[in-house]
Amino acid sequence: MADNFARGRSAEVFRTDDGRIMKLFFADYPREYAEKEYKNTKVVSELGCTDMKVYDKVEKDGRFGFIMDFIDGVSQNDMPSRNPAYIFRAGQDLARCHVLVQSKHTMELEDIRQQCLDILDTEPMSFLTEQERRKAEGFIRDLPDEDTVLHLDFHTGNTLVDKEGKCKVIDWMTAARGNRAVEYAMMEFLFSEAELFPEASEAQRKLFSILRGSIGKAFFREYNKLTPIDPKEVDRYRLLALIIRRSWNIDFEKPYLTRTIRSLIAKYCWKY
Repeated sequence: MADNFARGRSAEVFRTDDGRIMKLFFADYPREYAEKEYKNTKVVSELGCTDMKVYDKVEKDGRFGFIMDFIDGVSQNDMPSRNPAYIFRAGQDLARCHVLVQSKHTMELEDIRQQCLDILDTEPMSFLTEQERRKAEGFIRDLPDEDTVLHLDFHTGNTLVDKEGKCKVIDWMTAARGNRAVEYAMMEFLFSEAELFPEASEAQRKLFSILRGSIGKAFFREYNKLTPIDPKEVDRYRLLALIIRRSWNIDFEKPYLTRTIRSLIAKYCWKY
């Protein structure tokens, strides 16, 4: 095995002697999360959501991991430093990649409705009253069982651009199945309200915010050209997207999520 190739918050990535990569999770990373990422990545790769084929599970020094294909590319976040003009096509590329993912269907991923029901009983949702929680639960249970592949952390940092300019999606731990409107609502949140690089300076955050807005406009324009979606349907499923995001427990996002989740419960869950 070669030296460490990349390091993230939950794992290290190594190049293997046969040209593949091994993602090895840190010892203190929950095994069930690592197992879930392995299963999700294997399912979506077999569906054709990504070209990254997944192979065997491995264990090294008490650390769980798995082997997958190496993608020779850079994230969309890093592309403008190599080709400044790329900023003008990043949103379109991201939308086309997103539409490809959502063209796939499976029952093998977790049901987004069940994920949200489980989250309702956790600490991040403790701001809800018992009545609000019960209303949200009734609304979610009545939603139809659907099978579109959802990534749920779909952004320019999780999309690699290879040497041919083709985009490939990585990091599938959050993947689930459900109505595509959930993912669209999540994208609206990511392009407007999500925390932007907390370690950045105020000037950098302002620049990133402008760039994010520009990419977002291009993304939504291209997405709706390829696969139009009813804004009313997006708003109806927004509660699920924001419940998922609230479970991440990001301090900066808490006020907006708390306020909006309560508003959506009042708007859509009043009969329960």
